[in-house]
Amino acid sequence: MRGPLMLVSLHITHSSAGGMECLNDIIPGIEDAVGKALAESKDVEEYVIIRTCNRLEAYVATDDNHDVRLMMERIVRKTIPYSDREFWYILQDNECIKHLFTVVCGIDSLIVGEDQIQHQTRDAFMKAQKEGHVGKSLYALFNNAIIVGKRVRTETELNKGAVSVGYAAIELAEKEIGSLDGKNIAIIGAGDMAGVIAKNLVGKGPETVFVSNRTFERAQELAKELGGTAVTLDRLDGMIARSDLVLVATSAKHDVVTKENVERAMAERPDRPLLMIDVSVPTNIAKDVVEVPNVKLSTMAALDAIAAENVAKRKGEINAAERIIRQEMQKIEDERKARDANITIREFSIMCERIRSEEAAMAKSHLGNGDDPDKVIDDMSHAIVKMISAEFIKNLRRAALDGDSETVEAAARLFGLIKEHNDKEKE
Repeated sequence: MRGPLMLVSLHITHSSAGGMECLNDIIPGIEDAVGKALAESKDVEEYVIIRTCNRLEAYVATDDNHDVRLMMERIVRKTIPYSDREFWYILQDNECIKHLFTVVCGIDSLIVGEDQIQHQTRDAFMKAQKEGHVGKSLYALFNNAIIVGKRVRTETELNKGAVSVGYAAIELAEKEIGSLDGKNIAIIGAGDMAGVIAKNLVGKGPETVFVSNRTFERAQELAKELGGTAVTLDRLDGMIARSDLVLVATSAKHDVVTKENVERAMAERPDRPLLMIDVSVPTNIAKDVVEVPNVKLSTMAALDAIAAENVAKRKGEINAAERIIRQEMQKIEDERKARDANITIREFSIMCERIRSEEAAMAKSHLGNGDDPDKVIDDMSHAIVKMISAEFIKNLRRAALDGDSETVEAAARLFGLIKEHNDKEKE
C-alpha cells in the first residue's frame, strides 16, 4: 500500500535574497531551470510554481524528498554560482505547509496584508492543475491554503486598508513629484500588477494616462478602464516624452525601456524632470537610464521603507493571523492522525472479516455433514478468537521480553484493560 506523498518546497523571496535588487539578479535564470528540472524528474509526482514580483517558490509532492531536495540544491548552486544559503531555503512537510499559509495570508508579502498574493497563488495552482501537475496531495494543500487566506481576511483586519505594491508605487511617486493632479502618466504593462497600479490612480486626477503593452488589445482594455489612451510599443519614445511619470509593470526577461528610448524622449523635453518607477521583477527598465539628465529611476527596492511602516502598523493583526494558521495546522495534524488510524482500523477489520468468513464457511460445512451444532459453534468461536489474538499475543510477549513496557501498557489501553490491569496490581 502506497503511503502519503511527502512535501518539499524551494523558496527565494525578497527576504531571503536580501532585498529586491538581489532578487532581480537571481530570479530570471533559476525560474526556467527549476521548471525544467521538476517537469523531467522521475521523483516528482506533483508540483506548483509560484512566481510573483517578490518571490519564486516551488511546491513539490514526492515519494523521495531526499533526492528532490538534493536536486533543488544543485539547481540553485548551478544557476547562482556565488549563492550561499541566505539567498534561498528549502522546507519539508509541516514547515512547507505553514509557509504556504503565511504566503497566502499576506504575512510574508513585501507589503504585509496585500490581497494580490492570494489571487496569484490561486492562479499558479490552477495553471499547474490545467497542465496536469496537480494530484491529491497538492490539491489538498492549496485548497487548505486558500481556506486559511479567506479566514484571515474575514476574521482579522490584516488586509483592511492594506496597501498593495501598486499603492506603494503611487505613494512613492507622490513623495517624489508631489500631487499627480494634472500630470501625464504612462503605464507600460497591462497585467495584474499594472491593473493594481491603475486602480490606485483613480481619484488622483492625472491629466492623461497612457497605457502601452506588447499585446495592444490588453492595453486598450486597461486604458478604457482608466479613460486613458492606448499606445503601441513602437511609439514608446513619444509616450515617454509626454509623461511626467512612467510606471513599468511587465514580465519580460529583458529591458523594455532602454537608455536610448529615454535619451530620445528627453531630447524633446530637456528641462522637464521624469520619474520612472519599475515594479517588474526582473527589472524591465535599463539601469543606465539614470545617466540621462533629469531622469530619476526607482525600483521595488525603494518600497522597502513603505513596507517596513506597514509591518509596524499591522503587528497585532499579524499575531491574529498566525493564531488562525496554528489552528488550521492543528486541524491538518488531527486529520492526518485520524487518517493513519483509519488505515490501521480498515486493515484490522479486513483481517477479522477474512477470519470470520473462513471459519463460518468451515462451520457450515460441518453442520452440513451432520456434526453436533453446539460443538461446531464452540469450535468456530474458539478458532476465531485464537486466530485474531495469535499475532497480538506473540508480539506482546516479545515486547515484554524486550522490556518494552510502553507497548505492553499501550496494548492494555487499546483493549480497555488498563483499569483492570491496575486493579489487579493493587491487590
